[in-house]
Amino acid sequence: MIIKGKSRGGPKQLATHLLRADTNERVRVLELQSSHSELADAFKEWQMIAEGTQGKRGLYHANIDPDARYAMTAEQWHRSVEVLERELGLDGQPRAVVMHEKHGRQHLHVVWQRTDIATMTLISDSQNYHAHEAASRSLEDEFGHAHVPGKHAKRDPDLPLPEAEINHAEWQQAERTGIDPRAFKDQVTALYQASESGAAFQRALDAQGLMIAKGDRRGFVLVDPFGEVYSLSRQIRGVTATDLRSFMADIDPETLPGVAAAKALQRERPPPEPEPLAKTPETPLPADGAESGIAIDEALRLWHREDMDRLAEFHASERARRASMLDERIAARLAKSDARRAEALALYDAQAERTGWARLADQVIGFVAPGWAEKRQTERDEARAAAIKALETERAQEIARLDAARAAEIADLAERQAQQAREREALFDEELVRRVRNYEEAQRLVQQLVEQERQREEMIRQRARELMQQSSGPEPPDSAR
Repeated sequence: MIIKGKSRGGPKQLATHLLRADTNERVRVLELQSSHSELADAFKEWQMIAEGTQGKRGLYHANIDPDARYAMTAEQWHRSVEVLERELGLDGQPRAVVMHEKHGRQHLHVVWQRTDIATMTLISDSQNYHAHEAASRSLEDEFGHAHVPGKHAKRDPDLPLPEAEINHAEWQQAERTGIDPRAFKDQVTALYQASESGAAFQRALDAQGLMIAKGDRRGFVLVDPFGEVYSLSRQIRGVTATDLRSFMADIDPETLPGVAAAKALQRERPPPEPEPLAKTPETPLPADGAESGIAIDEALRLWHREDMDRLAEFHASERARRASMLDERIAARLAKSDARRAEALALYDAQAERTGWARLADQVIGFVAPGWAEKRQTERDEARAAAIKALETERAQEIARLDAARAAEIADLAERQAQQAREREALFDEELVRRVRNYEEAQRLVQQLVEQERQREEMIRQRARELMQQSSGPEPPDSAR
């Protein structure tokens, strides 16, 4: 279960957000502890009371979002609000509870009045993140839900801080664009891992319609075709801002467009063209007419089978060549990241090594309290094992992302080759019809010429007989003979 929240003002904007029906399939106000019947009026009143304390944030807004695997009952939702209210120290404060349902999932919004009327002071919101996680852990235990890691009350202090895969701003960005932020990070990370330099990375991003720009405060940023702006370092998994600056050292930020200019360029930019396919082999067409007793349509079909076989063989070799090239890129990128991980582990060991007074203290503790010393050493060993496991997990995730990017590129190539084959099939069908039609037309023309020649020769013979009869004259009568 994930619980988030913070103190805030802006009562009208908050009420509008909670009642939006265009971004939610269903909105229900489950509870409103106010003399007003409208959220906006109740929130406005609570904020005005806070201003009497010289405070600016008179509302506390929290979001309760359980894991999608678990269906919550009405009693469990109510219990969640009560537990969170207790952890935040807002017991007895007026509240509003709103249920949102979207894509078959439900989550709860709760808004409390922060002002304690008895003392006319704002109830403290310090350590609120710890309160969120304490409430979440308690509810997970009570409801039998799996634990979701956290950074505060739900974290083992000996382990590194977990990092959220996407933050709220990225989630809102995904709502606007319809782009899955996880898939987007996978895409950018794969391009980064397949690039040998900042310039190569910039070219790879540009080929995908993504433009690197100079941010105001965040260093390098990405601007997508929709004009959305992303912090570049947050879109590359396992890479810190320092690592990115070192990698991009060959790019001068002053040569990059600003955010506004990049947005304008993206609006004017045509969609990226895919890499053209290699030139395919051509099989010479057979000559018109029957050859060796083979009809023209059969000759064309024999030619087509030979042509398509050659094309399939060529496409297979092209896919193998592309796969080999991608494998070389992946191997080079893994070698580079493996070296970085080895350096990280060496740094961890160097920082964890006990030297000087710390080592002497360990020896004294080992002599005085060997059980405690053994326990501390076990904890250190477990922490190192956890660090190694985290590095191994990072490597496995990197391999999975690189393999996915490789598979996607090969699949794209195969689909474009299949389209090329379909186009050649269509051209053959057209060529077959044309050549057979031309052949048949030629045969008819030959027959016409033969018939005309026969008729002409018959006319000549007929004329010759007539001339012979005229030249010999009539035969004499019998009496004359």
